Amino acid sequence: MADISRRDLTLGAVGAYAALGHENSITFVDAAHAQQLASPPFRNYKVGDIEIFSLIDGMRDVPLRDGMVKNVGVDRVQTVLRSAGFPDGQAPLRFIVMALKLRDQIVLIDAGTGGHPIYGEGNGRLFESMAAAGLDPKAVKTILVSHLHGDHIYGLMNNETNAQVFPDAEIVVPAAELKWWTRPGVETLDLGPSRKGLALRIQATVATWKNVRTFEGEPELLPGVHAVQVPGHSPGMVAHLVTSGSKQFLISADVVNFSPHISANPEWQLAIDQDPQMAADTRKKIFDRAVADRLTISGTHWLMPNVGTLSRDGNGYVFAIES
Repeated sequence: MADISRRDLTLGAVGAYAALGHENSITFVDAAHAQQLASPPFRNYKVGDIEIFSLIDGMRDVPLRDGMVKNVGVDRVQTVLRSAGFPDGQAPLRFIVMALKLRDQIVLIDAGTGGHPIYGEGNGRLFESMAAAGLDPKAVKTILVSHLHGDHIYGLMNNETNAQVFPDAEIVVPAAELKWWTRPGVETLDLGPSRKGLALRIQATVATWKNVRTFEGEPELLPGVHAVQVPGHSPGMVAHLVTSGSKQFLISADVVNFSPHISANPEWQLAIDQDPQMAADTRKKIFDRAVADRLTISGTHWLMPNVGTLSRDGNGYVFAIES
């Protein structure tokens, strides 16, 4: 696993939140995208015998800022956003939680924002979306965590008391992530407004809970579900590869966390990534694997519907939405 320096981490995180404008209030989705809010808050797919759900936890547009993409000017970013149908000066921010239906149990891939106020109003809709999809939170027996950023784990804990939301579920966490967030001095780093206090909260919750299991490498975490190391956005982030029969579905976490460059601009280096160059390298590696292995692929912050396939197109890729 790569060792991300204190300097790189701090510059990446601070630059990201300045670029995204998280020190200001985040606006609701523009009216042009209101139909997404009105549509069902989930999509479901079949992978062999496994049913997979994309569950909306929150939707926003955030102010577009110079520096959001480190190696591309803001005018180019604006052009891509405009061609995707977004209003000038706004960038899409989506929060999606994936769920697997395995026989009599529900497995969550991450747990969303938990409605934490740092992510603005309207987030924390996971239980609402689960209800719409016919999924009972009490049936959640396992939660597979991709990485320990707040928008992926705050749904595990009560905002006021830190009490567990899923006390009867096993929580499976990459060891490299937990080690990084509990190492001495990490709580003193300035990681930007939305990660303020994150290390201390992890140390008081996930690091102490008896129902947390850590792992190294790329093991099979559950029957048919393997971890795939995808460093860059965070030190120990993993994706989850779901296999049933001849079908494979890659839940890629934050390999891409800025929707308009899912396929056409994989080389963009995002300030939100802790190591932007490593994240770009990982992105292209994962995309090439998705093409070569004919994977169905999705991601946490992709626009809904967030499931499809990739094919090569010169130096980029074409993303085809799965119906």
